Amino acid sequence: MAKRRSKQLEEAVRDYLDIKGYKYIRIDVYRCPNCHKIFNSKATGFPDFMIRNPLTFVECKTGKAVLSKEQKAIKEDMDNQNIPYILVRDNIDALMEVL
Repeated sequence: MAKRRSKQLEEAVRDYLDIKGYKYIRIDVYRCPNCHKIFNSKATGFPDFMIRNPLTFVECKTGKAVLSKEQKAIKEDMDNQNIPYILVRDNIDALMEVL
């Protein structure tokens, strides 16, 4: 059930970004710009979506799910660089407020 809600939330994010005309990718893998290693986003804490312009990252959570230690570190790094990081929880309201 939780997996289905998560998929529905991701679909809602995609639909909203499509309707608004944003260019984005669903992050499945990520190449580190410093060490050039490829990481699986689900294993290393990278957000679910990257929006190209304005550069923004979106993480989807449902229910009582919380950011992992790795996700918190990535969010902190992005916050320190003034890169928007939007946590959407159960609905896309937070996304709609920013974009």
